[in-house]
Amino acid sequence: MAIIAALMVILIASHGPLVGEARSLPANYTYWTMRLVIEGLLFFVTRSALISYFDKRLSFTATTFTAIAASHLPFVLSVTAIDIALGYPELGIGTASDLDQPRLSALLLEMVYLADNHVAFCLLLSVPRWISATMTSPTSEADASAPATLLATLDPPLAGEVIWVEAQEHYVRITTTQENRLILARFSDILRELSTTKGMQVHRSHWVSEKAVISRQKSGQSLNLVLTTGDKVPVSRSFRKQIDHGALTQATS
Repeated sequence: MAIIAALMVILIASHGPLVGEARSLPANYTYWTMRLVIEGLLFFVTRSALISYFDKRLSFTATTFTAIAASHLPFVLSVTAIDIALGYPELGIGTASDLDQPRLSALLLEMVYLADNHVAFCLLLSVPRWISATMTSPTSEADASAPATLLATLDPPLAGEVIWVEAQEHYVRITTTQENRLILARFSDILRELSTTKGMQVHRSHWVSEKAVISRQKSGQSLNLVLTTGDKVPVSRSFRKQIDHGALTQATS
């Protein structure tokens, strides 16, 4: 970023002399260095505040352009104050139109004149962060920031594979190939954690693993799944069609 700022200073100071009487090249370098340092600091401070406040809820693009927009007015006011202090004509002050031109209109024009330079410079300063973000592996970031799952945080850890989950009011009974445990949790949360496991919800209060189903038992209009544990799990009408179409391929008729 420092290299980018230095190149900008060299480019502008060498090819963009100040308005008014001719000034030396060192004076131009000093002036533009001061302007760009202020501009960069205002942009970085604004962007850091946005990142801290929104805690990564804004994308890189949204954060960058919001910071550019929010830092533009402070930058214009800072430059205007510097120019007035150095005696350069700003906002019509000290010119023949001093009494004719409204200060607010002049300030708005100044913001328009400096907008393209401000956007371009801030985007250049954002290039290193953009390169860093694109080089960072999304998978690594996701793994590092992903919270531990509920089942993984149980103490002691669950032994065996989960074969049957039953909701019991505010609790969930989890049956594995090696144990049976009642935990305080929401049934919907457990279902989300088991979304990658071969199995399905067969009732408003039941989930079964495909491996655990050994047969189906019909009694009139009702259907039960018989598990390897010997337990019978009811299948509700809303899930009956999926079972009939082979959703649990391990189940036999």
